[in-house]
Amino acid sequence: MPSEMQERIARAIYEDRNGAGCVPWSYRGRAHKAPYLSDAIAAMKATQSYADEARDEWGFEHGDFEDALKAEIAAAEEAR
Repeated sequence: MPSEMQERIARAIYEDRNGAGCVPWSYRGRAHKAPYLSDAIAAMKATQSYADEARDEWGFEHGDFEDALKAEIAAAEEAR
């Protein structure tokens, strides 16, 4: 069973890829959700890796990291 975080990330990926009006996540079966749940794990690992690097290399504190991550997300969304 996926964690709450994994489920939320997978749902966000699903909704982003499929757009407004897509079949609600809760209606989708386990087989359909599987690739999105795998993508969520990859996203979680990438975020953890980024957090570790930021903390180790740049000395970011928790709040600083959150601000940097929000800025990265905003830049990526704007670049779409």
